[in-house]
Amino acid sequence: MKPTNQNDGWITGRIYFNRGDKRIIVKRPRSGLGYTMNFGNVWTWILHAAVILIIVVICNLF
Repeated sequence: MKPTNQNDGWITGRIYFNRGDKRIIVKRPRSGLGYTMNFGNVWTWILHAAVILIIVVICNLF
């Protein structure tokens, strides 16, 4: 489900948090350049936790 208004869910224009939007990666509307992640989606948090876990494991190996 896409947000009804392009500005719904944007916090300070940089952070996107919309639980009603199922997308994980969202294009930034104002700058037109780049993408951000939907922090209202649980898979975004799982992905971030996995990346941090991988970094910690790699750092502990060396």
